[in-house]
Amino acid sequence: MQSIRNSILWHVRMGSSPQKLMLAERGNVLKCLSRHLCASTNTDQILDRVVGLVKKFDKIESSKVTKTADFHKDLSLDSLDRVELVMAFEEEFSIEIPEEKADKLTCCVDVARYIVSEAEKKSA
Repeated sequence: MQSIRNSILWHVRMGSSPQKLMLAERGNVLKCLSRHLCASTNTDQILDRVVGLVKKFDKIESSKVTKTADFHKDLSLDSLDRVELVMAFEEEFSIEIPEEKADKLTCCVDVARYIVSEAEKKSA
């Protein structure tokens, strides 16, 4: 609702020149694209860090670690190992992962998505 109001006010202030409208629209598209690319790059970087942390975990054979390898089924981590891994994520990314959320993080992709979503909540 706020963005519609801002668009209308901008249109009234700037007039209805087609050139001005095209430039404004192009600017909006570029801003959205830029935000998307930054978020995508950030997610990829976080995912790489998560995978790296999991590979360093001493109870895991690093060759088995992939972005989608299930911590329990594929990497054979028991509940205590998973708690230790979550603690490593918390320390690495300076976040707190509640137990009920941690139980739902089954692979590196899940962890990266959670970290990105928490970062977006903090910046909003």
